[in-house]
Amino acid sequence: MRTAASAALFSAALGVLLITGAPAALLDAALDRASAGRFRLALTEGTLWNGQGRLATADSSDTLSPVTRLRWQLEPAALFGARLRWVLEIDGGAPATLELGPGGFALLRAKAQLPPAAALSAVPHAVARAGWRGLLELYIPTLTCRWNGNCTGTVHAEWRAGGVDILPAQALGDHRIVAQLNESATRIEISAVRGLALAVNGELELATGRRPRVDLEIGGDAQLLGRLQGMLAELGPTRIGERLKIRF
Repeated sequence: MRTAASAALFSAALGVLLITGAPAALLDAALDRASAGRFRLALTEGTLWNGQGRLATADSSDTLSPVTRLRWQLEPAALFGARLRWVLEIDGGAPATLELGPGGFALLRAKAQLPPAAALSAVPHAVARAGWRGLLELYIPTLTCRWNGNCTGTVHAEWRAGGVDILPAQALGDHRIVAQLNESATRIEISAVRGLALAVNGELELATGRRPRVDLEIGGDAQLLGRLQGMLAELGPTRIGERLKIRF
């Protein structure tokens, strides 16, 4: 009964939006609310059904910094199943698929390149504001999320040519990050592909209602490790020679 009612309400909302030709600017307002003001959609053109814009980050002064270009086109056939489905192009790359339904949304085969600062803008910890540089290559084979925020899927990331503002002359190498999400916890594996001034290896597990489980070993430049030891003090890092160990 509840599922049927949700589908009927979703279909009615679709009909209203189709008739009104909703402008693409509505996506900016929705993204602003969903990300608590951290992400916006700037320079929008067209409608919700066929349009384009620039994904941007917003700082405390509401200054927008565009990070990637988006173009979307509705696939009308999905409407017969009371769903919305778009073909989504990110920076002109291979098309991804975004699908919305009464229960949530799904993102398939999405690839993007982002500066690390943009990807970390949603992380509240001070370490995310250290001025991380380089290129973050993201690939999402499948990510399915309910409207309550519970997500299932996998996110792959490659951090290439890494750097950090506190050590402007140091090259931090390349790292691979794989996040496995399910409704109870998120497991993140980090491995150094080419460690230079920084080499991080280990894993984290984040679960609602429980303390994070952390098992990391960080090697590299002694000055950088000293800075990180202070920034991560609440995690209880242990300094062993030229390495930090964080385990709890």
